[in-house]
Amino acid sequence: MKPYIFGIVVLTYLLIPEVGHASSDGATFESLYKTSSHIGWIAAATLAAIAGAVIFFTGGTASPVVIGIGSWVGGMMGFSGIAATNAGLALLGGGSMASGGLGMLGGTALIVASLTFSTDIVMDYTVGRAINAYEYSNLIERSKGMTTLPPPKNKSGSETYKNALLVLDNLDNKKAIQDNENQAILKVAIQQLKDTAPSTDPDEQIKEETLLALLLFTTNDYKVAKDKAWLAIQSARKAELKRTLPAFIYATSSLYDEQINVEDITNNYFGYSVLAEPENPIIPMLFSIYLDRLMLRVDNDSSDAPHDEELARVFSIMLNPNIESFQLSNYTIILVKYFTRIKIEQQKISGLTNTVDAAIKGSTKTLLSVQNSLMIYDKLLDNTLDVIEHLITSDTYYSLEDKQKISELNTLFVGYARDRARLGGLVDQLKSYQLNLNSNLTASHHAQSGENKSNSVIMYSLLFIFGLIVLLLVKRANKRKASSGVPIE
Repeated sequence: MKPYIFGIVVLTYLLIPEVGHASSDGATFESLYKTSSHIGWIAAATLAAIAGAVIFFTGGTASPVVIGIGSWVGGMMGFSGIAATNAGLALLGGGSMASGGLGMLGGTALIVASLTFSTDIVMDYTVGRAINAYEYSNLIERSKGMTTLPPPKNKSGSETYKNALLVLDNLDNKKAIQDNENQAILKVAIQQLKDTAPSTDPDEQIKEETLLALLLFTTNDYKVAKDKAWLAIQSARKAELKRTLPAFIYATSSLYDEQINVEDITNNYFGYSVLAEPENPIIPMLFSIYLDRLMLRVDNDSSDAPHDEELARVFSIMLNPNIESFQLSNYTIILVKYFTRIKIEQQKISGLTNTVDAAIKGSTKTLLSVQNSLMIYDKLLDNTLDVIEHLITSDTYYSLEDKQKISELNTLFVGYARDRARLGGLVDQLKSYQLNLNSNLTASHHAQSGENKSNSVIMYSLLFIFGLIVLLLVKRANKRKASSGVPIE
């Protein structure tokens, strides 16, 4: 991570209009999630992490390494046992759909492939990699297994707000938030909010607008959620109140727009949502939710444009000293994203260079694609090393388990770094293959051209000889006519 990147983010945070408030209350995570004690926050986190991303954990689902890392991350959030494993896998992206052309692999399987180093081809990249043109409905469908924000827990507010939360009491916390029954209940609360006149008190109205945006977000209605979040942001700005929760909803929902400015929404809205409320205990979850959808959107870019800078931009926010207490979990979450992207590029290079499809193997587009992937692979390695170096050199106290897991992540990085030589060789081999293929085609073309030229010469020679014979015959016939006294016409 370049030092100037961090400086830019800090400067941006100081200058943007999302900073500087006369009040610490408003449309914040605390105002909607904190109950009578800190436990309320953890309960909300549990609901979102486990119910928000359904993971059917069995002994064969994940490798021991992945199980260990999942449990370790879940433990950082205060969980233990199977709850820690499920929560950890959810925060690492275990509920996400597969991305980057790895076909039908589910989120947990994708994590296993990424965190268990191997040079094996998981699947033929060319089979799973259709052109992912922007399609809102497809993005929505692929988001349904992802970790999402939990319903609010704080019941203090206007009558409109309280009535909506009474509806939410019917949610079944044992089922996923995406369960049909839970979704129906959320939609009833949404409709109730829409049908009720807003409060006359500006502060209460802001809270109602934020609640509506939140519920729309949890029902995957990202376009409308973004619009409602923007209204809450505008109202809170006018009242000089914090607006961290609507800022987060606005930033994350913006990732579903067809045309997006990722740098703007990451720095100015997502960054604000985290840094303006640095004591928020579900900050690691916010990074997880945002990164899941950011990677989903990157996967829906059909071009070969590099996206390593998107992750680096998020990591620059993690570096802020005000959220240092979440450093270990935050860094681990983004490391898993880096390893996933590295695995995707590794699979792309391995799959395309080893394909048995002659048309694909001989295509110049294929060569350009793997060359670009190798360049992205290098950048991802650099940025991953940056995160690991920050982990290793941190002044944070690490337990024995922490040190062990960090060592495992470092060993995984070394494996991918060493694999760079093999991948470079595969790209070089494909280049040589295509050069030889083109040379053979050129030689064949020249040979065919020479043969055609020879045939043409023979044909013209025969025609010339035939013409001479005809001419001689005509002259002989004329001569005979002249000698016999027959007039020549």
